[in-house]
Amino acid sequence: MNIETIKSGVKISSPVMISYIALGVACGIVLYDAGVTVLGIGIMSFFVYAGAGQFLAASMIVLGASIPSVILMVFFLNLRHVLMSASLSSFVKEKSIGFISLFSHVLTDESYGLNYTKFRDGNWSPEEAMAMSLSTYATWVISTIVGGAVGSQFQVNTIIMNYALIAMFSCMLVLQFISLEHLIAGLVSAGTTVLLMVLIQHNISLVIATVFASFVGYYLEVRKNRRTKPDIEGSNEIE
Repeated sequence: MNIETIKSGVKISSPVMISYIALGVACGIVLYDAGVTVLGIGIMSFFVYAGAGQFLAASMIVLGASIPSVILMVFFLNLRHVLMSASLSSFVKEKSIGFISLFSHVLTDESYGLNYTKFRDGNWSPEEAMAMSLSTYATWVISTIVGGAVGSQFQVNTIIMNYALIAMFSCMLVLQFISLEHLIAGLVSAGTTVLLMVLIQHNISLVIATVFASFVGYYLEVRKNRRTKPDIEGSNEIE
């Protein structure tokens, strides 16, 4: 991985890195308030690396949840990464197992959105994708540690970070609306999430809505391809 590749990855990830600084510091503060040490915050960010999952873990710890239940809930919350990894696998399938393993570990919603968009547009290499993901990963880990250190010294109100998180995810969502099928899948996901949260009032609603919307999007994409394929074959026969 040369300097130009690293610069390219960092340049693309810079908006997310800025957001991660604010959110990471907030996450570190919340985790420290929940009783996690600064060292524990660093270890958690290094090995778990899941923003929403770490905020969820902090909430569950405050409520007195057991460690196994926290691990289980974070696992279910991040099941969506299986789908995201699968959609990116074709772009890195020629790389080594070590490369793919590290790339999978540093995958987040934001890095997925940026990498998928760049891969789709072309002129984006797996090395650039890795540089982009590692830069956001390092930013998050360092920011959460700083947040834990700040939380150990000062009392900070982090409620404004809720709006920053929503704004960042909204931006990432809009970038994915490249077709009617993607738009419908996004609306189905949002509608299903709201409905399930009202009915069962549990964070597992996010996982169920994500999986359901993914299947809806897949069905619409397959149906679209089936409609257009005969036209393509017919034009080839004429030629």
